[in-house]
Amino acid sequence: MKPIEELIIEDSAWPIIQEWIDEAQVDVKVLENTKSDGEAALLRMQITNRSTMGAIALGCGGIVVDSGWLHILGSGHPAMYGSLTDNRQLPLLEEGYVIAYDAVGGLFAMNTGQFDAHSHNIYYFAPDTLEWEDTEKGYTDFMNWVFHGDLNLYYETFRWHNWQEDVKQLAPNQGISIFPYLWTKEGKDIENTYKQAIELKEIWGLQHEFKGALKRGEG
Repeated sequence: MKPIEELIIEDSAWPIIQEWIDEAQVDVKVLENTKSDGEAALLRMQITNRSTMGAIALGCGGIVVDSGWLHILGSGHPAMYGSLTDNRQLPLLEEGYVIAYDAVGGLFAMNTGQFDAHSHNIYYFAPDTLEWEDTEKGYTDFMNWVFHGDLNLYYETFRWHNWQEDVKQLAPNQGISIFPYLWTKEGKDIENTYKQAIELKEIWGLQHEFKGALKRGEG
């Protein structure tokens, strides 16, 4: 294991990330962390702050994007659920890094071999399909897209007319459960679904349960 002195280098990616944040097309809130928390995360992950992920782990507790719709994990913060080194999102992902989650239970994770053996792309667990989908972006490209891409277009079928107000009311451990579920035919009519704030772990538990049932042909 490399010591922290070998993982923190002068040529950090953080200034580039800060530029992206300053130029972001959406509102962005960077959550502060302590020096010890950042270093502990970097040490556990064994990556340097030259990498985008390493710079985020060292430099912040997390990043809240687009009125709280999207949470980018860092070294951990009371306003975040989990961290880059604490995958509370299990059992949807048995290995690898969950790097972000959204308000309706979507998860972004780095491929470390659990999805395919040929890339380190970010995969998205989509609540409307209950499948892990390749974003075709590595971590750095993904972060650039978060700040400069069209999140409204990406989440077009998931968002309702007053979603910002509903998301702002969420506690750090909560997401919005949508019924009928997004993966059902009835759930496609997002404006006429029932929304309720519940714990994220409950949303992910239900997704895991239904994914398993569909795989067994019970759905």
